[in-house]
Amino acid sequence: MTVAVTRYGKVRGTEIADGVLAWRGIPYAKPPVGELRFRPPEAPEPWDGARDALGYGNRSPQPEFGPPDPQAPPMAEDCLYLNVTAPAGASGRPVLFWLHGGGFEGGQGPNQAGDGVPFAQSHGLVVVTVNYRLGALGFLDVPGERPTGAAGLHDQIAALRWTRENIAAFGGDPEQITVYGLSAGAKSVTNLLASPLTHGMIARAAQSSGGDHVKDAAQARALTGRFLGELGTTPERLRSVSADDILHAQLAVAAVPRSVWVWRPSVDGAALTAKPVTAIAAGAAAGIPLLLQTCARECAMYALLAPDAPRQADGVLAGYFGQGTAAKILASYAARYPGLDEAALRTAVMTDERYVAPTERLADAQSAHGSVWRSRYDGPYTGLEDDPDPQFAQYAELLRAAHGGDGSAIWQGGRDSDGGSLPTALHSAWGAFATTGDPGWAPYPSPGRPAMIFAEDGPSVSADPFAHARDTWSGLDWQPGTWWTFDGIA
Repeated sequence: MTVAVTRYGKVRGTEIADGVLAWRGIPYAKPPVGELRFRPPEAPEPWDGARDALGYGNRSPQPEFGPPDPQAPPMAEDCLYLNVTAPAGASGRPVLFWLHGGGFEGGQGPNQAGDGVPFAQSHGLVVVTVNYRLGALGFLDVPGERPTGAAGLHDQIAALRWTRENIAAFGGDPEQITVYGLSAGAKSVTNLLASPLTHGMIARAAQSSGGDHVKDAAQARALTGRFLGELGTTPERLRSVSADDILHAQLAVAAVPRSVWVWRPSVDGAALTAKPVTAIAAGAAAGIPLLLQTCARECAMYALLAPDAPRQADGVLAGYFGQGTAAKILASYAARYPGLDEAALRTAVMTDERYVAPTERLADAQSAHGSVWRSRYDGPYTGLEDDPDPQFAQYAELLRAAHGGDGSAIWQGGRDSDGGSLPTALHSAWGAFATTGDPGWAPYPSPGRPAMIFAEDGPSVSADPFAHARDTWSGLDWQPGTWWTFDGIA
């Protein structure tokens, strides 16, 4: 057992692996309940004595997708907790601050990362994993509230601030915090880089399958109107209904997987004052090294979970740009990928619109102000053997290079048997970046726009593998929507 002293009180952790200590379920803010529901988090109340930090804190209320995980902690509004893992005797070690994925509607801090033991052992990193408010509780725009629409982002900022203020007590260096996220967590990294509230807190940043995905004012109004209609109440009564009722109304608006892009932050004038990539292009994250990875077949995951997903591409493109431009985009992809059938072709369009093109814009925005590295994951879906749904593993070949397939390998390294030496290469690159700010290949703005391709036969550098996506979407301006339309919510 070991005790660390934070600004708010002592926490007692334990050794969870050889030479690795962990503290779980540390409150980084007051419970966001009652009058604090939908509002930015407030600092936690101090406590006396040493608080046991041996079990994970509550998850934010969320839909259950697949069989229940018996090891998952309970769901509750009182969910603002984080976990710290560190090498025993650590002092001044770099910090890896992880934000989980889940479409801003599901997940918890340890998802894919676990306790971060492999990074603590291989690179001496101090790892922080974070819970934040999800779905309507985290991202509903409440009429009359200011700020509103980004409570979950404010949670992430509060957790980052807590980490900067307290991580030295666990052996971490507050001047060497790398923020890393996957999917919604990756988009959250973009938001943190853009936020005026994080200035000076972030040393390095990395993403898997991110980009820029916030809702605009029209989308926020439509979503709020639909949500209040499903809940059957008025804005004034939103703090008096139960969290269960809020979750049920959220599910009535849209259920997994079609809900995956419905809940997202708004530009609320506080955590975000401009669209994230616009702020980053203006220098909001100047000097911060940035590592950006996308998967070659990102949206194969959505085509599996919702077979009608590819068919939405024609309508989505026409809604953004009109029929003429939509036809030109589809023709460009047909010429680029002549061997693909209609569904696979539109899945490729979806992959680039949802992930690759926004990531390219982010790379260009930040490269004017700091070093940027680009990579692509082409390997097998790692971590399937750990999935609580054993049926999911049967789709391994369909999920090759699909969304989220790199996460387990990055976190677990060679401990994951999938992909041969590929997990070791990914783990080593992310570990090097978190400790030195350089993953080991040439930055993206170098001649030829080099990017590392993590493939099953080993990593190799390729010259400008994202040229088609970047050229096809260049000059086009669009506000990303939900992909599916839900009674007026675009």
